[in-house]
Amino acid sequence: MAFTEAALVAQLDANADGREITLVSFIPGPTVTDVYAVGVIAPYAGRSRWTQLTSSNTAAQAATQLQNALTA
Repeated sequence: MAFTEAALVAQLDANADGREITLVSFIPGPTVTDVYAVGVIAPYAGRSRWTQLTSSNTAAQAATQLQNALTA
């Protein structure tokens, strides 16, 4: 099942304090979801980018894909 924006945010910010990775834009598509994310704390601090996430991923898989993109 495809992930939702809320599910992805919950995976990225477990404390719900907006201090880890902030999603600025979330554009779902049939096969790819485009996300613009901004890293707030290390190791993501100072990094931001558009990332294409596989829409069929779970929220946990999408979060890992986004975290990897921000640290690359």
